[in-house]
Amino acid sequence: MSFFTVGERYRDQYQIETVEPFFQGEWATATVGGEKVYLQHTQLQKPAPPRAIQQYLSLKNHPLILPYTQVFSEERSLVFIRPYVAYRERLNETVARGGVDEDTILEWVRTLFPVEDVLKEKPLRMYTLLHPSNIGMTEEGQLQILFCGVDGRTLPDPVIDWGNLLYMLFTGHMLDEPIKKLPPETNFPKPLGRFIQRSFNRPSRYVSSQLETYLKRRDSKGVLDHLLRRSGVKKEASSAPPMQVEPSSSEAVKKQDQTQSESQADIPPVPSYHPDPPSHSSSVLQQRLEQARKAKLEAEQRERERLKRQEESGETKEQAQEEAEHQARLKAEQIVRKRLEREAAKRAEAERRTQEEAERQARLERERLERKAAEQAEAERRAQEEAERQARLEAEQMEREHLERKAAEQAEAERRTQEEAERQARLEAEQMEREHLERKAEEQAEAERRAQEEAERQARLEAEQMEREHLERKA
Repeated sequence: MSFFTVGERYRDQYQIETVEPFFQGEWATATVGGEKVYLQHTQLQKPAPPRAIQQYLSLKNHPLILPYTQVFSEERSLVFIRPYVAYRERLNETVARGGVDEDTILEWVRTLFPVEDVLKEKPLRMYTLLHPSNIGMTEEGQLQILFCGVDGRTLPDPVIDWGNLLYMLFTGHMLDEPIKKLPPETNFPKPLGRFIQRSFNRPSRYVSSQLETYLKRRDSKGVLDHLLRRSGVKKEASSAPPMQVEPSSSEAVKKQDQTQSESQADIPPVPSYHPDPPSHSSSVLQQRLEQARKAKLEAEQRERERLKRQEESGETKEQAQEEAEHQARLKAEQIVRKRLEREAAKRAEAERRTQEEAERQARLERERLERKAAEQAEAERRAQEEAERQARLEAEQMEREHLERKAAEQAEAERRTQEEAERQARLEAEQMEREHLERKAEEQAEAERRAQEEAERQARLEAEQMEREHLERKA
């Protein structure tokens, strides 16, 4: 179920305009007071303490991290308010189009190295997700990290390392699950593939040193190739003094034919004779012509052999010159190779020392962090024990106060009960006294009444007696 809903208001003030999934949470744009902001919803593994929220707010001045301006705590999640930045795009979109050269990608990665150290140095260790979708590019071409988490508190866990980031940037293939080594079908150049393979499951400082080593080797190899090409051009240009070019065998044959035709043209034509029996002078002339023809053929043969020897001699000189140039080139390459080997050995030694120093620093850093974590854990344990002790003391104090209040209330109740009993007893005694006095008064009144009635009766009797006596005396 979506946390943000387009068209609704978050906390009655942030009007949600767009929502997209974002690393097990959500990323939304909203308006408040006429201004645009980003809202980021991040799930929690454990409740985030107040100092974790303070750490987020402290990241507002880092140029490579999109600032956190406000943090709201929700049930099992946090909501971050971030300032709106009009990003050109995220790196996953950039590399998906292709056409990004190697130097640009390596410069991106080099730019992001410091973020890891900044986050790890926080009291509650923080991390970022090394994923192209988590890196925005501004209109000016600057990179900014979008998601930062607290180790052991937020989701997702930091399982994507520098090797995975390099693989995704170079291939344009976004990974759903992290890999631990390069797949066999990858077609990276060996030095680049070796560098990417060494970047898996490594901290930024180690990957940074490996990147510098790779760049030095790559650039030095390019300079060597350039020097060798320049050396080859110079050798071809600076050859021995120019020799007289000898004609080829076909040209020599043409020249011999031309010489033979010219020599034959110089010989006077043989006069024609009638078919008479041959004389002695004609036989002598034929012998001379035969000798001249043989001498001509021998001269042509010697000329052909001379031209052949001269051609073979020219080829031998060219071969010797080529061999000399080849040997000189081999010697120069050997000198350069030895120098490069020495430099490579020095670099390897420096790299080894750098790696050992980096490993030592990493080990020291790890030990320092472990000590710091142990001290922090011990401090947290003591703080927890102190908190528990304080809570126990407070509970005991509250229990004592409760018992004292209860005892005081019980004593007060007993006192009030006793007072009430005494008051009731007093009231009863007063009531009995009143009733006694009332009865006594009633009895006294009754006695007085009876006495009065008796007196009246006696008086009446006396009156009647006197009346009777008066009557009797009168009678």
